[in-house]
Amino acid sequence: MMIRSFIVLILFFSAFKSLAIFLTTYNLFGDEAQYWFWSKELSFGYLSKPPLIAWVIYLYTSIFGESFQALKHLPVLIYFLTSFAIYAFCKRLNLDTGLSALCSLSFLIMPAVSLSSFIVSTDILLLLFWTLSMSSLLQIKEKPSNLNFTILGIMLGMGFLSKYAIIYFFISLFFVMFFDKKLRDVFFTNYFKIALCLISFIIVIFPNVLWNANNGWLTLGHTSDNANLKNFDPNFLRGVYFLALQIFMVGPLLFVGVLINIRKINIDKNNIFLLCFSVPIIFIVLVESIVVRANANWAAVALICVLVLLIRVLKKLNVTIIVLNFAFNFIFGFLLFYLIASSSNLRVFDRIIGIKEFSNDLILQIGDNTNIVIVDRLLFSSLSYEYRNKNYNLLMPLKPGESITKHFQINSALEKNMSKNFILVGESAEIFYLENKPNIKYLTTLTPRFISSPLKIHEVSF
Repeated sequence: MMIRSFIVLILFFSAFKSLAIFLTTYNLFGDEAQYWFWSKELSFGYLSKPPLIAWVIYLYTSIFGESFQALKHLPVLIYFLTSFAIYAFCKRLNLDTGLSALCSLSFLIMPAVSLSSFIVSTDILLLLFWTLSMSSLLQIKEKPSNLNFTILGIMLGMGFLSKYAIIYFFISLFFVMFFDKKLRDVFFTNYFKIALCLISFIIVIFPNVLWNANNGWLTLGHTSDNANLKNFDPNFLRGVYFLALQIFMVGPLLFVGVLINIRKINIDKNNIFLLCFSVPIIFIVLVESIVVRANANWAAVALICVLVLLIRVLKKLNVTIIVLNFAFNFIFGFLLFYLIASSSNLRVFDRIIGIKEFSNDLILQIGDNTNIVIVDRLLFSSLSYEYRNKNYNLLMPLKPGESITKHFQINSALEKNMSKNFILVGESAEIFYLENKPNIKYLTTLTPRFISSPLKIHEVSF
């Protein structure tokens, strides 16, 4: 009865999500527009992320189109696939059908999923292939065949092409092998099969590695910049905030329920597996959040096993808390998408408000120019999407000798010998490197809500 009720609520919530997507006047966030832009020029790699998100968007938009509404339904679809993958993963853990379904449905209503199901991101694919990789690992434990080792390598490779955070899987694998003698014996007595796994993994990721090698390891540099360990600035409050967000993203009532019953918890082999694929990841990102900074989604893959662990424990001890948590998460998700449907003016939505209006205002300044030079990365992405049906040539400054810091500087750089007139969106100092000294005429300053500072518009002629 409880499972049926949850299914009905999930279907209702999904329909409401879809309605909100059609009703809202919000626009694509800059990163989402960037992934769409990448899908228009397919490659084996991009500056800040591996290529799978662009490939998936290319395939998806070929079928469903590239409207705002179509793109916003992509994460909803992927999360349904991940939900089925979680069900299969739970069955691999030898959980009963009801408990597996409960975990699968509870995933779809997690605050983390409600939030990110409105965002086209690399996380949606990472979570899918992370879950499939865990299932493959459990399958290897029961049946260490050549095929299963190969499948694990392919799933990990697809995870790598989704987001480089798949590296956490190998860290968790080390811990689970330390505690699980059977799995350890499987790996230590099947070297040929391990080689098959590694070879299949390398084959899948090789095009991206080759792209990076041919482009000066740009992505490696970008990833290390994100870690930013040079800016050592310990702050324990950031760590507390990070942990609080993780608790909220799964469902706070689950954590309260487990804390109340913590003495009754039995640490069996399944719970050890779930802890190995969650605690090390959360700990690593927690440390980073304290010493430098960390975004809440950097530990997203850990939340799957956290969710399964908490529900598995409470299913035996207190089912009521699971129901209350589901209700809390449902209300949160419903309120979130109500705000989206009503295009709320809350500041939290600032970065996706007014992009279309700004693009229309800018057209009034463009006149007969077809070249637009844009300094800001997110604005470049957003305008690329908004002007997708117009004959504009968007470019980004890249001073001679400077390192590439934005993907658009690879194929859309403003060359130093530029001699065609253009509109500049940004500070004029960014184009002083041009060899043909232009006439720069200030036109106006626009102050869109989605950008933190005013944007100066200049007309540049030669």
